Amino acid sequence: MGGVGKTTLDEKIKSYFNLKAWFCVSEPYDAIRITKGLLQEIGLFDLKDDNNLNQLQVKLKESLYGKRFLIVLDDMWNDDYNEWNVLRTPFVQGDMGSKIIVTTRKKDVTGIMGSGEVNVGTLPHEASWALFKRHSLENRDPEEHLELEEVGKQISDKCKGLPLALKALAGILCSKSDVGEWTDVLRSEIWELPRHPNGILPALMLSYNDLPAYLKQCFAFCAIYPKDYQFCKEQVIHLWIANGLVQQLHSGNQYFNELRLRSLLERVPKSSERDGGKFLMHDLVNDLAQTASSKLSVRLEECQGSHMLEQSRHMSYSVGKGGDFVKLKPLIKSEQLRTLLAIDIQHHYNPKLSKRVLHNILPSLTSLRALSLSCYKNMEMPNDLFIKLKLLRFLDPSQTCIKKLPDSICVLYNLETLLLSSCACLEELPLQMEKLINLRHLDISKTSRLKMPLHLSKLKSLQVLVGAEFLLGDPCGWRMEDLGGAHYLYGSLSILELQNVVDRMEAQKAKMREKNHVEKLSLEWSESDANNSQTDREILDELRPHTNIKELQISGYRGTQFPNWLANHSFLKLLVQLSLSNCKDCFSLPALGQLPSLKFLSIRGMLRITEVTEKFYGSPSSKKPFNSLEKLKFAKMLEWKQWHVLGNGEFPALQNLSIDDCPKLVGKFPENLCSLTKLSISRCPELNLETPIQLSSLKRFEVDGSPKAGVLFNEAELFTSQLEGIKTD
Repeated sequence: MGGVGKTTLDEKIKSYFNLKAWFCVSEPYDAIRITKGLLQEIGLFDLKDDNNLNQLQVKLKESLYGKRFLIVLDDMWNDDYNEWNVLRTPFVQGDMGSKIIVTTRKKDVTGIMGSGEVNVGTLPHEASWALFKRHSLENRDPEEHLELEEVGKQISDKCKGLPLALKALAGILCSKSDVGEWTDVLRSEIWELPRHPNGILPALMLSYNDLPAYLKQCFAFCAIYPKDYQFCKEQVIHLWIANGLVQQLHSGNQYFNELRLRSLLERVPKSSERDGGKFLMHDLVNDLAQTASSKLSVRLEECQGSHMLEQSRHMSYSVGKGGDFVKLKPLIKSEQLRTLLAIDIQHHYNPKLSKRVLHNILPSLTSLRALSLSCYKNMEMPNDLFIKLKLLRFLDPSQTCIKKLPDSICVLYNLETLLLSSCACLEELPLQMEKLINLRHLDISKTSRLKMPLHLSKLKSLQVLVGAEFLLGDPCGWRMEDLGGAHYLYGSLSILELQNVVDRMEAQKAKMREKNHVEKLSLEWSESDANNSQTDREILDELRPHTNIKELQISGYRGTQFPNWLANHSFLKLLVQLSLSNCKDCFSLPALGQLPSLKFLSIRGMLRITEVTEKFYGSPSSKKPFNSLEKLKFAKMLEWKQWHVLGNGEFPALQNLSIDDCPKLVGKFPENLCSLTKLSISRCPELNLETPIQLSSLKRFEVDGSPKAGVLFNEAELFTSQLEGIKTD
């Protein structure tokens, strides 16, 4: 049965194992895709791996050998015993206690597993009501809503213990205070209708019917995504905007969050906050979206007959290896197609898009509003590609190897969003980009070869520029006042060649404190013979970012001390990641210990640092220093000799500590690193750790070029048994 919480249960169980991999099998069954997915889950997948199942299984077998693992194969439908027997071949290499969990809604699948089955079942009455109440009446006074509780309990009973149904209906009612509206849900005729052939629950139909018209359109559009596909929030919103379902990013964000509140969209549990996170739809919700879209949003692989191609308006397809001409050739009949979305489900290595697609098929889709080709690494766009695609509003060739954009892109007067992130080979933008009079959103992040052209300032409608890189001082480069006038900067921002900034007054012109949408900032100085340490400190002081900053990198800074704002815990309250590198004249580190959100800290190439003193930890009277820090790395600290330890519970959350190329480091080491799982010491020939260290969680210990770094551990026998890997060179 769908929606009872099988996948959620799997997520809870996984926490008890050392090596874990979770993969959603779904349909169609593909042993190569599953094996690749498991390798990716355990961090060993390489795009260069070909589609040879035997080789992939050998690699998986080697990675599982001797380890206690948990493999979860979620949503299995294939009941062919021979295919299952082939798939499970690598799993026999695990250590005692290894487990394989398969979830399914198909009874025949359990019969081929060769072991006992567990029927997850549904929630009992009390648990159902508790879940429903938590999502529908949270933050309300129960005494003031006794009538709502009475009706709510009856609605909860109708959900028959299915968590998905309970959460979906609670999502409707959490914003309704009128008992009449709750009663309408209870008495709806939908409860009495026969169950939909594809298994859609009445509670989900009620949730959909309660959506306002604008949300129904946005939800139905999401049928374009395959089942179990993890999509990005930002992409969905951009596609909504391109198709006129939403007008602005702000509105799109509100609509998306409302669908989440109603449990129609779910966040993938461990997806990164830093990239906005990944989302998906439960299988039954995906079925509901397909029904709601009335075949307007489809997947090409599921289109049956030319009438569906002619009827569809929004389409996705799975990228293949052969250029995809044969797969996409039927699109010649899709004259009304408005969205075409390529999805690389199988993680092919360097997938290529056929020239015949680029020359013959895409130019014929003259009604396109949105086109995404981001999966294709090898692709060369013909110069006249966009001549007939003048209605295009969204274009995404990100993560491709294109070196330049065709000049015909400049005829796309309706283009609003252009995504070029991770186009590592992109060297230039067309000179007539200012003709894109409606371009609002441009992403050029991670395009290391691209010099940001001055004519971008002529894009009068530009509201969001992500990944901007300002190169200062060059005769053809940017000035600080140009940076100050760029109010459209979002996401990441790099400012290079800061040695060309003359003084504090010039730095003020950048107006950095006003750039509240910049979350990642890189400030870089290049080598210079000038000795202006005081001036550089004043310049860095003026480059203080907005308090919304989350990631900060400072490289080549020539001052002898850092400005005070870098240690201000009330100012940098959201800072998660900090990198200080090649600040060769600094003789002390800033007091970073009280930054409340700091998780990742890298300190490299600080050549005048001889001691890490108590100042590094911040105020001694405050809470434990570095309370949130998870990863700490010191590297190329050639004069560093002493690390002063407080012994005051510092680094309580530290999981990964790396010390590399610190040839003069001797002395003490933090003693009670209770959360540390990985310790790496390399090229530290004088480091001699004599004091017993509490490392109760350590799993991996690596030593290289550090002959004196033998570590004395309390309860050595217990410690040795908990290690997964010891590496010494």
